[in-house]
Amino acid sequence: MNDKIKSGKDVINDFFAEILNVANAEEKTVHKLAELYGSGKFTERQITNAMEELTQAELKKIEKEDE
Repeated sequence: MNDKIKSGKDVINDFFAEILNVANAEEKTVHKLAELYGSGKFTERQITNAMEELTQAELKKIEKEDE
């Protein structure tokens, strides 16, 4: 029984390493979250701002399609 207990940091690193493989996850959102985590900017404010930017970009895309 030589199982190593992972630290919280290891678990989170593993999660973000595999997040891109999650089935049916919205690709742009997942990429942005992984990018924020990787750059050390994974804060509530940064996440909120990034999700708002993605939302606005999608809304603009929909508006252009409707024209």
